[in-house]
Amino acid sequence: MSNCFGEMIAGHYLNRMQAFENPSRWPQINILYTKLDDNILELKQWYNYQTENDSYRHYHITYEYIDDVTVITHPVNQKTGKPSCILEWKYNDDWWTGLIKDECIINKTRVESFIQFNGVSYRSIDTGYDVDTGNFVWGTKPGEGLFEFERLK
Repeated sequence: MSNCFGEMIAGHYLNRMQAFENPSRWPQINILYTKLDDNILELKQWYNYQTENDSYRHYHITYEYIDDVTVITHPVNQKTGKPSCILEWKYNDDWWTGLIKDECIINKTRVESFIQFNGVSYRSIDTGYDVDTGNFVWGTKPGEGLFEFERLK
């Protein structure tokens, strides 16, 4: 059932097990998707030592179905008021998989993202590269693994 993007992603996710197994490598992070309106979600992300109100990432995300298995998301950063990276999502084998559509440059950094969720599990990696040098700037380096979250509610 692919027409349930917003319903499947809505919820609170935490990478508790991953962080407990290797705390020096994987910080404990909360991800919260809340439905604001039809086809509009709110996303907040914060470290476990912070509160939801102190989130380091806060977006309102409008999403649109292109067809039964494709969704495009348009996030707006609520801290800056600026649009962020547009993602294209594909539904396959009970998983939604999102990749940045086209190129995304933010503050002289080329952003690459991979997100996958199925309503219970949520996996992601975000990486930034300097647009001038191509050097790694922030995030998780390719090959180091994905953040792995489980839905709490």
